[in-house]
Amino acid sequence: MHRHPPAPTPELIAAYRSARYRISAPEGDVLLRVDAINPCVAALLAQANVPWAVFVTAHQPFSHAVSADENAARQAELLAWAIARGMAWLSGEGGPPEDAPPNAWSSEPSLLLFIEDPSVADTLMLTFEQNAVVLCDAHGFCTLRWHPYLPD
Repeated sequence: MHRHPPAPTPELIAAYRSARYRISAPEGDVLLRVDAINPCVAALLAQANVPWAVFVTAHQPFSHAVSADENAARQAELLAWAIARGMAWLSGEGGPPEDAPPNAWSSEPSLLLFIEDPSVADTLMLTFEQNAVVLCDAHGFCTLRWHPYLPD
C-alpha cells in the first residue's frame, strides 16, 4: 500500500525547481538544471546505452525529516533496489541552490539511475516516498517529474 504525498506548497515546488542536483561523473561533476538540456547528461546516457536517467534520493520521505540513521538505511535500500535490478548508476547529491541562505537545508545523497523506461521514475517515487525526481531524456533534457498521485 502506497502512501499519498501531501500537496506540495508553492515554497516546496520552488525549492525543487531551484535545487542543485549534482552528479559525480568519471569526467567530473555534472550539474542537472531543471527544464534545461545538458550535453554531458546526453553523453552519459549514450555511454550507458539507455534512453533515460532518473536522479533520486531516498532521504526525507515526502520532505518529512527523519533521523540520520533512517535516512542512511533508506539510501542503502535505494542502492540495493537498483543493484537488484541490474541498473547502472552514478552517485550524486541534491542540495540548496548556490544563492540559498546558509543552512537552507542539508544536501542529500542521491543516485542517477540509468533506466530503459521512464515509468521507473514513478515506481521509485512510490517505493521511496518522494515528492518528485529529476528525469532526463536521451537529449540531456532534465525536468521534474512529480509523484504520480499528485495532480499535474
